[in-house]
Amino acid sequence: MKSCFRFIPLQKSLTAFLAFGFALLLSACTLSDVAGNSLNVLSVKFSEGSPAVDGQTVTYTGGLTDLPSLDKFRFKMVFHVKADNTGNSGQAVFGTDALKPILKFCINSKGNRPITTTIPAFSVAGGSLVDLAFPIEIPLSAIDQAVAKKIINGDAIPYFLSGTINFNLLDGAKILGAGKSDLDLASGEIATRPSGTVTNLLSGLL
Repeated sequence: MKSCFRFIPLQKSLTAFLAFGFALLLSACTLSDVAGNSLNVLSVKFSEGSPAVDGQTVTYTGGLTDLPSLDKFRFKMVFHVKADNTGNSGQAVFGTDALKPILKFCINSKGNRPITTTIPAFSVAGGSLVDLAFPIEIPLSAIDQAVAKKIINGDAIPYFLSGTINFNLLDGAKILGAGKSDLDLASGEIATRPSGTVTNLLSGLL
């Protein structure tokens, strides 16, 4: 009867063992790098800029001979934000021209029904802390008419901007990882005084 056991020379066994150990080491390094990237991409943070918001106004997008309607009026403002990407060496890229970041805009209270709005795509260089401007434009028809009337009259109204936005962390053209950043900003109270022409056009609608 032939034996089922076969002896492997010591040198070959040692070589195989070292190769296996090296493969495990590489795997461990790769997993460690991935984990490191995953932790790093969570470190892009947003905070309120100074001023928190400005440029608020209401504009009319229709022609003077058009029949005015609330959907032709736009409530505009610019939020100022500090973006902190100092925890990453790669550039954080938020959205594209075709797929813009979406945020939630609330009036009076964070608990009120949010209005979804987009902001232009943007990026933050690796290792940097930068000031960004987020222009917001909302149809006046999306705002409760009683609140819209207060805005037109120049009454101070609280505004809130929030949302979770996805981004890619890039090293040149190479994607190092993907993450999400939360944005939660309160502007305080803002008074808006549109032009006399806009106020006159709105007088019969609110």
